[in-house]
Order: sequence, then structure tokens, then C-alpha cells
Amino acid sequence: MQPSRALMTAALWLAGVSNVMAASSVDLSVVGKITPAACTPLLSNAGVVDHGKISAQDLHPTGYTKLPDASLELSVTCDAPTLLAVKSTDNRPGTSAEQLGSASVFGLGLASGNEKIGWYSLMMAQVSADDVPGMPIESANGNMWLDAAGNTVWQPGFLRSIKDPGNATPTPLAMTTFKGVLEVSTTLTYKRNLPISEEIQIDGSATLEVVYL
Repeated sequence: MQPSRALMTAALWLAGVSNVMAASSVDLSVVGKITPAACTPLLSNAGVVDHGKISAQDLHPTGYTKLPDASLELSVTCDAPTLLAVKSTDNRPGTSAEQLGSASVFGLGLASGNEKIGWYSLMMAQVSADDVPGMPIESANGNMWLDAAGNTVWQPGFLRSIKDPGNATPTPLAMTTFKGVLEVSTTLTYKRNLPISEEIQIDGSATLEVVYL
């Protein structure tokens, strides 16, 4: 005897309820590691690149205005050999006026009328681990690493470390001291886009954070 349509419908509906109830819980895990090592980052000149006062008359009449490059010494000192990287974060996200590759540079804040002032880029040179010259490497997530030699721009959100010479593939090296020269290149946007009848505050800001790997 075939069951009635009403009984079949009820049986299917109850089966659906049973499946939902079976999947109505999920586990939560809270994990991590407490490392015995402690590392302290330091930037020369208190981490400030000061371009001083720039006359509006000195801005390029039709193009971008390139300001003088600056260099800061970056060091990270640990109390024991440590696998580490330094992560850059743009504290003025969304304010870069660079149109072709804004994701790879840092913003300079906004003038009145929400006008973007310009941008600056970071590069790292002369890196060393425990005073031994090394090869810079970078990663977007701390898992896959790539060589970052030469004029490779240090993008916001990326990690920088030094390659372990004992590995063929780019892999971070455990070190007690990390040193490098941070090269800062600043560019102002078109003069016509800026409210030059008033004083404009160049307000770039980034955070360099030690990340334990």
C-alpha cells in the first residue's frame, strides 16, 4: 500500500528538521603561542620625515610635485634569536592620490573638500641580520614569501623580513637584530586639485609593527 501524499510530505519535512538540528552547533577554538622572546623596533629621527613649509608657487604648474627623498634607519632588537617580520600599515588609508597603483603606496591625508594631497612610497635597503648583510623578502600573509630585492616597493599591509641563506626558497631567518634603511619618496598631487589659497597639512602616517612568525 502506498502512503498518502500527506504522510509523505510530513515525513520529508521531519527529515529536514532532523538534519538542521544535527548541524546546529559548531566548535570554536582559541589558539596562539606565547613567545619568550621580546623585540623592540626603533626608527631614527623619531620616525619623522619633515618636508617643512612648501610654497604653493613651488608646486609643479601642470604635473605632480616630487619632494626630496628621505631615509630613516630602522632597527629591531630582540633578547634572543627570533623569527620575525615587520608589517607596514597605512594609517591614512584611501587618501593616496596616485592613480595607477594606489594599493602599493601610502596616503598623505586629505585637504579641505576631501581633496587627496598626494602619496609616499617606502623601500628598504641595506638590510642585515645580526650585522650580516642579507636579502630582503616579503609576504602578504606570512605564509608565502618572495624576494624583495632592488627597488621593490614595500606595500601597505605587507611583511618584510630577511632571507635564510640556508634555504633555497625565500624563508625568514631567526635573528637577534634586524636593521635596514627605510627610503621614503613623497609626491604631491596636481596643483590644480589642491586648495592652495589655504595652508595644507601634509599628514602621512604609517605604523611599522613587529610580527612574530
